[in-house]
Amino acid sequence: MIFFNNAALEFVAPQIKVVDVRVSPISMAVTARQRATLPGSEFVRIVGRSRTVEISFALIERDWQARQDALLAITRWARSDGPGKLQLPGHDGRYLEAICTALPEPSLRQWWESKLRIVFTTMQNPFWTDEVEKSAACGSAFYVTGSAPPLMRITRTLSAQATNQSYSDGTNTMTFSAIPAGNMVIDLNRQTAAVGTTSIMSAYGFTSSFIPPSTGGMTITGTGTVRWRERWE
Repeated sequence: MIFFNNAALEFVAPQIKVVDVRVSPISMAVTARQRATLPGSEFVRIVGRSRTVEISFALIERDWQARQDALLAITRWARSDGPGKLQLPGHDGRYLEAICTALPEPSLRQWWESKLRIVFTTMQNPFWTDEVEKSAACGSAFYVTGSAPPLMRITRTLSAQATNQSYSDGTNTMTFSAIPAGNMVIDLNRQTAAVGTTSIMSAYGFTSSFIPPSTGGMTITGTGTVRWRERWE
């Protein structure tokens, strides 16, 4: 079955027959710069951008009103205010963060048509992401699997303000002059730090550098809990 935000497409519209599901590879963005005095350009870097999921299906329904109701249910199922969790057959335990970017364009005459489709597009996170978030206490060694950098954050609950706090992987160190009481979250992917809804980046040390999420063995010193979701291409 195909799930989006924990709702199955086949449940909201039992009349449909899924024909195919195509998941594109992650599109690549090449950055280059023009040479100052010579023709051509110099390669700078290449990064992954997004991927699409195209679901094609047939809507086998003779009754016009029932067909319209099914299409409305499919549209409501696919729409969301932001990226949601898209789970596909053959990828058990993993999901894509995607948003619907194309809705079905049905014919009002050909009830038997099998060319209807829905397109989902990933935005910030084009990788297959583990449904299970793992965790380890700061200061203890842990191992991250997968073929892409994980989604990783550091959490901590402070009962009172703490000063001169630091977190390090042995190469990169983040320091904060003060962290107020509350629930702290340091998002290593977005490179943000906050207590509740209040940013604490004003307390971030000038010479600090964020710890980059990576696969393999890691140890992050400090006080709190490291939480991560493994990802695959």
